[in-house]
Amino acid sequence: MGVMFYILGRYEEARKSFESAVAKLRASGERKSAFFGVVLNQIGLSCVQLFKIDEAGELFEKARAILEQECGPCHQDTLRVYSNLASTYEAMGRVEDAIEILEYVIKS
Repeated sequence: MGVMFYILGRYEEARKSFESAVAKLRASGERKSAFFGVVLNQIGLSCVQLFKIDEAGELFEKARAILEQECGPCHQDTLRVYSNLASTYEAMGRVEDAIEILEYVIKS
């Protein structure tokens, strides 16, 4: 449902749907799976659309850590999170951090 809300531009509803999914994953003990990392990334994207940039950055950082461990640093999902994190860092004024991440993505 979260993806459908996101596509429709209903970002607050998307965020709530993704947060519900995260709560269910945590309750089931699945806190470090690749799927968990992907859902965190989706919440981060919703936060970007809601102009909650700092929150998005935190979510992308958590997603990156999980996906690096579960899938590896060169996996497509991990690289997608790197790109989202770089964009968020740039929006936060952390240009050097953004450049460093994007250089890594290009090399991968």
